[in-house]
Amino acid sequence: MTKKEMVVILAILKEAFKDFQVTETRTSLWYDLLGDLNFKVVQVAVKKLILQSPYVPTISDIRKQIVEIMHPIIDAAEGYGEVRRAIKEYGYDYAPEAFEGMSPLTRKVCEYIGWQNICLSEEPSVIRGQFLKMYEQLNARQQENALLPERLKEQIKALAGQKALTEKEM
Repeated sequence: MTKKEMVVILAILKEAFKDFQVTETRTSLWYDLLGDLNFKVVQVAVKKLILQSPYVPTISDIRKQIVEIMHPIIDAAEGYGEVRRAIKEYGYDYAPEAFEGMSPLTRKVCEYIGWQNICLSEEPSVIRGQFLKMYEQLNARQQENALLPERLKEQIKALAGQKALTEKEM
């Protein structure tokens, strides 16, 4: 998105919320934290948020809405439904084929738990509980990661690398 397009987004918010003030500082901050996104997607997210709430959306609200729009969430129960269908259709011996029909997050959880462990468990309710908990944790982590601009992710990764180097020296 360009800075000019950001001004359009802020103008939409100003029209919807009369107390919302557009300043150069606000424009720069919002552009810094939303400028990596597609203008049309931001526009849709802002309009949706205007319709959903009487309060001015924050940058965080907008990014969360964009993640929801661009990456619809399959909940943990649906993910486990994928697993049950795959077990019935492919069974123990055909894990690669079973994984092909699963959503990426469901597949990742199955790989972590182990397909054989899932299929051969004598305690399916325990496996189901483990699956649901792990799915929700990984989903939350993915959603949180999707909220961050790529530039910020790179800065965090660089800082984490510096910290690791410093800890090795100790």
